[in-house]
Amino acid sequence: MEKIIFEKVGIRLKQARELRQITLEEAGKKVDVHKSTVLRWENGETEKIKFPVIEVLASFYNVNPVWLMGYDVPMEKNAAKLETNSDYFEFKAEDDAMFPLLDIGDPASVYKQNTFDKDATYLIKLNNKTTIRRIEESKDKEYYELRAMNPLYKTEKLSKKDFSKLEILGKVIKTENYSAFK
Repeated sequence: MEKIIFEKVGIRLKQARELRQITLEEAGKKVDVHKSTVLRWENGETEKIKFPVIEVLASFYNVNPVWLMGYDVPMEKNAAKLETNSDYFEFKAEDDAMFPLLDIGDPASVYKQNTFDKDATYLIKLNNKTTIRRIEESKDKEYYELRAMNPLYKTEKLSKKDFSKLEILGKVIKTENYSAFK
């Protein structure tokens, strides 16, 4: 079972329930508890809530169970059907640098890691901008190249010294290109 961040669960339970216009009584019936129990959970008395209950409520509220557990991931259900695991999260592309693979708003499944493996695609933060790039070491091993798929974006070069300014948030393991079907 994954770790539940109890201090956020109550707020999110209430937020999701109210967003879907579900009553306390309906929520309680769904998980076979009295509405007062759901109210206690929403008011922060969440230590006794179990992961299977969160899964059922997440499904009922049509939200991401990882979000409901308190993690900083999108509220929406994950279209990529990632495992409910704190080592993974979904990122919605904020630019079209990886187009045609990924366009603005398309989801990427990311495995949390802050280290660089050779020649792979990563979610990175550089100069306060979060984006996805393929990171490759130059042939002469003097610098790293941050490559976009979209030819309108220049390949950025970072010296080994400047590489420490780059924050690696995770390795991209899967993408969904919904924009191709618009």
